[in-house]
Amino acid sequence: MNILKVLIEFSITFIIVYAFYHFFIIKKCQKNKKMAPAEVNIIISLYKIDVKKINLMQMIRVVSIVTTLIISIIITIISVYFDSTLIILIFGTIISVLLAIICYRFIGRHYEKVSNKKEVSKK
Repeated sequence: MNILKVLIEFSITFIIVYAFYHFFIIKKCQKNKKMAPAEVNIIISLYKIDVKKINLMQMIRVVSIVTTLIISIIITIISVYFDSTLIILIFGTIISVLLAIICYRFIGRHYEKVSNKKEVSKK
């Protein structure tokens, strides 16, 4: 296994996925300020984040980078280690769900603290 090859593959995958996410998701959100990706809406509802107290576009960008990282990591691992389609589907699904839960939990807790901190400072 050549580490340089893996890093190049990861970098290319990251750039392609982020470009796709940027042009099709973030640009739509910038045009329509009330629109947000599903991931962001789920985080906001789970952690009861007040959207008026945070920078929503910043949160959308953070979530897009984390989502791109998750997808890139999974694609890179799958392409390096697995050949069987069934194993790829099973591994990809399980790892993507676990990574999403872990990463989005950190994001949700961070923005929950930010939302609560601004609430406390105004009183």
